[in-house]
Amino acid sequence: MSDRRATALAALMQQWGFLESPPPPAALRWIAIFLDAYGQRLQSLDEAAPFVAALREEACFVPALELERLRRREVLFFLDTVAQYVDDQPELMGLPLEEDLPVIAAEFGLSAEDGERALAMALTGTLDGPPLRLLFPLLGHDRILIRIGAINSKLLHGRGLEPIAFGPDGRPFEPIRGSKPNAC
Repeated sequence: MSDRRATALAALMQQWGFLESPPPPAALRWIAIFLDAYGQRLQSLDEAAPFVAALREEACFVPALELERLRRREVLFFLDTVAQYVDDQPELMGLPLEEDLPVIAAEFGLSAEDGERALAMALTGTLDGPPLRLLFPLLGHDRILIRIGAINSKLLHGRGLEPIAFGPDGRPFEPIRGSKPNAC
C-alpha cells in the first residue's frame, strides 16, 4: 500500500463526509487496513465510497435465504459467543482468528467453514467480503456487537429458530447444522 494512495483516499473520504480534517492517526491506520482489505477490488479510489459507507453502517442486509441458513440454535449461540470474544478484546487487529474461531464453532458442533460463513453473513451480508482478520478492525467493537445483536434478534423474533422446509426451487432447504461436539 502506498502512502500516496492512502493520502488520496483520506482526501476522498473527507469529500464524502466520512472523515474529519486533519485525519487522526487512528483514521489513517483504518485507511491502511481498508486498502489491504479492498485495494485489489478497486480500479480507482472513487469506487471505495460504497465499501466505506457499508463499513460505517450499524447494520447490514442479509439476504432472506442466507438468514434462513443461520436460523439454528447452534448458530445463534456461536454468534453470541463470538460477540463476547470480541467484547473482551482490547485490540481487534492481529487476533488469532484462524485458530480461535474454529474452536468457538466446534463448541457448538459447527464446522469451521459454517462458523466463518455465519459470521461473514452476520457482519457483511455477503460471503465475498474481506478476510475476517481485516474485517474485525475495520468494523470495530461496537459495529461487530451491534451487527451480531441485530442478526440474533432477527433470528429469535418473528418465526423463531425453525427454518423453512423448502427453498424457492421447491427442494428441501438445508440450514447450517451443528453436530454434537466430541466429549473430552
